[in-house]
Amino acid sequence: MPTLKKRLNVTIDDETFQVLKWLAQKRAKSISSLSLSLIEEALELQEDLYFSQVAEERLARNEKRISHQKAWE
Repeated sequence: MPTLKKRLNVTIDDETFQVLKWLAQKRAKSISSLSLSLIEEALELQEDLYFSQVAEERLARNEKRISHQKAWE
């Protein structure tokens, strides 16, 4: 039965493969499952970095601000 998930082929060096294999065994996961988890985690970190940059740019502007508490009153 075909899966609904998309497939991705990635070529990695032997050292990276060995690290993934070791970590997958340590976490009792398949290499594929571990790789997906690591990719998702990296994407979340990239998203956090992006929104941190947006927040820093907004804070750098000299604009009137209201507190979080006041905004929700």
